[in-house]
Amino acid sequence: MPQHHGDVAQISRIKEARRELEDIFQREMLHESRQLDGWDEYE
Repeated sequence: MPQHHGDVAQISRIKEARRELEDIFQREMLHESRQLDGWDEYE
């Protein structure tokens, strides 16, 4: 039975880490698109 509790804790940690990665990814995508928009202005 204690093993199950460990699995649940690990799953919640994985979900949290995935959420953080998605946040970082979205921020990077926004930053990249802003940079591309900026490059267009200089041409």
